[in-house]
Amino acid sequence: MARYLLVKYLAVVLFAGLIVAGAALIVWARELSVGYNDWTTRLRQRYPKIFGAPTPESPRKIENMMWLYRGVGVALALESAFALIGIWNAR
Repeated sequence: MARYLLVKYLAVVLFAGLIVAGAALIVWARELSVGYNDWTTRLRQRYPKIFGAPTPESPRKIENMMWLYRGVGVALALESAFALIGIWNAR
């Protein structure tokens, strides 16, 4: 019984952490997408033969990545919440 409770406790901590990670992706989506766009622009400038020439900055690129981060954050938070509810109600 003690081992079961320990595993249940660790699963609760894990899924609670994943809920927080999903919420962080939702909240910081814009900062992450701007950072990703800057990083890819630097790579394209450094290695133009591999990645192609850098394209002009487009707010649409940043917005697309922002929605991608938000979607992943929502999916991660919801799946973790459902798993957490299932584990919490398990006997």
